Amino acid sequence: MASLAELTNYTATSPDNVMDVRTEFLEPLHSTGNTYKHTFRIDTMGFLDKNTLLCFKPVAKDGTVSAAGVRANTFNGVLGGVKRVRLLFGDFEIQDLDSVGMWATLNHLLKMRPDSRLKKMGHYLANQLHTQVLQDTTATISAQGGLGQTGQIYPNNTTSGINYGLFDNSAADGGGNVAINSFKITNNADDNIKVAIPLGMLVPALEERNIPLFLFTDYKVFLEVEFESRTSEWCNKVSNNAYNANANLAATDGDVKFEEVELLIDYLIFPSKVQEDYRAETQREGGLTLDFMNVSSVDKTIPATTANTAGQKNTQQIEHRINAVDSELHYIQQIKKLPASANGWNRVLLDQRSDGITRQTIQYNINGVNVYPEPLFSPLQHYNQLTYNLGQDLQLDKPFFCKDVNTCSSLLSPPSGQLLGKFNVLALDLDKQHGGGEIRGNGTMIGNYPIRVIYERSPVAQTTSEVSGNPVICEAEIGVMDVNYFVGQTRLVNVMSQPNGGMMINVSNL
Repeated sequence: MASLAELTNYTATSPDNVMDVRTEFLEPLHSTGNTYKHTFRIDTMGFLDKNTLLCFKPVAKDGTVSAAGVRANTFNGVLGGVKRVRLLFGDFEIQDLDSVGMWATLNHLLKMRPDSRLKKMGHYLANQLHTQVLQDTTATISAQGGLGQTGQIYPNNTTSGINYGLFDNSAADGGGNVAINSFKITNNADDNIKVAIPLGMLVPALEERNIPLFLFTDYKVFLEVEFESRTSEWCNKVSNNAYNANANLAATDGDVKFEEVELLIDYLIFPSKVQEDYRAETQREGGLTLDFMNVSSVDKTIPATTANTAGQKNTQQIEHRINAVDSELHYIQQIKKLPASANGWNRVLLDQRSDGITRQTIQYNINGVNVYPEPLFSPLQHYNQLTYNLGQDLQLDKPFFCKDVNTCSSLLSPPSGQLLGKFNVLALDLDKQHGGGEIRGNGTMIGNYPIRVIYERSPVAQTTSEVSGNPVICEAEIGVMDVNYFVGQTRLVNVMSQPNGGMMINVSNL
């Protein structure tokens, strides 16, 4: 069978060989009454382009909420507002990804250089989180107590659009809230900007290739988008600050709804020869098999435990099992979150984060065999595995990922800065060619054994230490942790021509 690259290998030597792009606005076929779930029917022509945009307007539920100053979080913006995306060919499910905003943040947004993440994606996602290295500490007093030290990394309250009130109470605004770059979500859609998310960021099947829609004319192609009703997970309400760094700045669930939802869809119309080559492959023995990356979300928990102390070491070990029998796996990503506390540890990132633990190890058992000779315990080991999975370095300052004892004691980014260890993602790469290559055949085949993830933490209680005679509060790590695993595996779609001229498809995991 010819490869997909060969099928689209043509030479543009005449007007007949020039690819055409047809762009149109597509409104939902159906929307729920609360405007959180929308279903689109996509035409079966050409190829579906990954640059197709999901467009919408976040709107405050009423004038009271609008006046309170609700804004998309400055880290991943409206990306956190997308909860679930499904792609279906008739009754066949190609993709169903829950917590898609978090997956997209890790696998797309955090792989971008900071200037692209802010200056490019800021136009689409309305995200604008800038960091700064303190140069002069003479008037920078932490709202949680403690001087900001020269060289420490904090959110830049002036350019990020929201003054998080973390250290600078001496500014002309009195340490209050500013809104320079972050847009305000009002209750009047006409006053709000329309935001957009490239569909390739939300649908893993579109990561590697465009989808040949013209092969599925016998099926209805649906895209279902469900938005996040829990506004507290991704929106700030700046009125909650009250010049107090202990406030979590989270909006109230249900404060934001979604209007003017539509697709700005691009259909790529290749020369007729390309489409004929595709159809010819469906007529051969075995038909044409398309391989896609499928990502599933698995939710687990880690129960609360007691703190590790100097005199007594307390270690908690948890085993999570993931069912991936008889499939080809490419990666496992782990995101975990501690509960919100009175100290507002989530005030900057809200729930768009993955909390680090100062002392933690992880081991994976694949096909009945441990992956590592011993559990990985070093932040450098954890980071190295994540770069294998992503195929590149994480484009974040070090304290975003690291929260080991040394990073905490060095106070490169103090706990009061709300950045320390807030995107500590643990990952296992199972590709033969790390971070790339073909989908089918590049992963690891899983037999009849479930995947076992053995995670261990030695958590600390909330502590207060002295820095230059001033108290610095450190976050407690003993609470219940919500854990989310993203599992990447090969999804196959087989297309065969029928004697009556129609097409038959079959969807399966490899």
